[in-house]
Order: sequence, then structure tokens, then C-alpha cells
Amino acid sequence: MTNAQARSPRSTPPAQPTEADKQLLQFAQGVEIAAHDLYKKAADSGKFAGDELAMISMFGEHHNMYAQAINGLIGKAATNQRNESLYSTHVGQLGSAQTAYNALRNVENTLAATNTDILGQLQGIDAARVLASIITVEARQAAVFGTLPGLNLLVALDKSANSLAPSIPQASEATTETTVAS
Repeated sequence: MTNAQARSPRSTPPAQPTEADKQLLQFAQGVEIAAHDLYKKAADSGKFAGDELAMISMFGEHHNMYAQAINGLIGKAATNQRNESLYSTHVGQLGSAQTAYNALRNVENTLAATNTDILGQLQGIDAARVLASIITVEARQAAVFGTLPGLNLLVALDKSANSLAPSIPQASEATTETTVAS
């Protein structure tokens, strides 16, 4: 065996999500729907106007698009159900603009941590690409809250946010490795 052969992967990761990936993606879709619903509730509250309302509405639509992208990955396995735990944890914190900003910042940090955790468990390349693109935007959205009055960037980017992601064991995948007799 040459050095190049020793360094090359023994099997190629699947493009499509595995069954375990689909379970993780169902969870990810649920938290994205919950985030969308929280932003919608904030936007419909009447506490925001002008640029703030446009930002809240746009951020909420980002989460709706993420849920739709995940739906496209998992097709019939999609539940299209929001994660009630995430929603109920934060919906009561939307009472004023300042508390809503804090709650939505916490949601963004939680989703960035959750989706990062899920990304580390995925086998399928297509799902990993989609989730990686979502994570970067969620982190940026959390950072935006640091530019608002009464907040700061160090508070906005909460590295200690807890992941909500479940741990789904992956089935051992068949390998494409072949043995050549010498």
C-alpha cells in the first residue's frame, strides 16, 4: 500500500441523508419552525416598527426557509412540527422590545449550538452542507442583537449556549472498500 492509499478515505460518505440523519434533521426542522414562530409572534406584537420590524420579519423568514430546505432533504420523513419546548421556553419573554431582543438572541445562540451539534453527527454530505450554511447565518443573527441599544456584542455571542440536539446513533454503513489479492 502506498502512502497516498493509506491517507485516502476507505469509503465515500453518502450524499443523501441516512436514516439516522433524517431523525436529526427532523429535530433541526422542528427548532427552525419554533424559531420562525417566535419571530412571527414578535413581529405581530405591535412592539416593533420600521427597520426593527423589517429585521424581525426577515430573521423569522430565514428560519422558515431553513425549515423548508430541511424538508427538501428529508422529504416524506419531514414532520413539519415545531419544537414546543424551544417555543414555550421563549414565547413568554416577548413582552417588551428589550426582552424580545434578549429572547431572540438566546434562540439564535441555542440554534447555532444545536445545529453545530447535529452537524457533527451527520453522515450525509448534502445535509451537512445545508446545516453548515444555516449555522453561519444564525451566528450572525445573534451578533446583530449586540448592535441594538442596551446590548453588546460580547453578550450577543453566547459561547455557553446549550445544544438541544438529540444523539442519534448511526447505523454502520456498508463500505465501498474492496480488497485486491496480491
